Amino acid sequence: MRLLAALTVALVLTGCAVTPKQLSRDEWRQTTQREYAATSDQVLNAAEKVLRLADGDDFTIIHQDNALHASRPWLVYLVLAAAMGTDTWRVETTQSPGATRASVLVSSQAGAVMPMPTTSPGVYTASGAPMAGNIVNGSAIYDVFWARMDWMLGRRGDWMDCKVADQRVKTGAAWGTNEALCNSFNITDKAPSENDRVIPMKS
Repeated sequence: MRLLAALTVALVLTGCAVTPKQLSRDEWRQTTQREYAATSDQVLNAAEKVLRLADGDDFTIIHQDNALHASRPWLVYLVLAAAMGTDTWRVETTQSPGATRASVLVSSQAGAVMPMPTTSPGVYTASGAPMAGNIVNGSAIYDVFWARMDWMLGRRGDWMDCKVADQRVKTGAAWGTNEALCNSFNITDKAPSENDRVIPMKS
């Protein structure tokens, strides 16, 4: 119990001491936007397929004329504690000459449940730590999302699985967390078939 408490404090202090890298306006636009020779419906249908393959019916997805909103609650059991949270996605489309511009943002909130001592010796109760929601910073989650969107819309021949996505983070090709699509604790991460493509790959 003391070890768990010490680790929790250490993680909190580490998080406070490290200043996260910040993307500029241009970098955010380059990271979160793409243009496709496709209709808005095709882009949004592709986005839904990407999320469904990641974790099926755990996603709640709502469609609007030019937008998709999705949320996925998750839970991770640890030895002496548990973590829970919700990932939220927003995909929007706008028309540009001869193409559809797509933009995506991902946010995540998380909290912890761990045993806490009570006034009775040797008796513990479950206690939750506060949840916090933040826009996912970095390029990693968007790197894998757009790679899969490119596959869905006939722009790319290979499907970026989580093994490849994680390796890109390790090599520095992408940075930040990709856990909203590649968390081995609670993501199914199914591979698609050719029938899943929204736009066939051109030969």
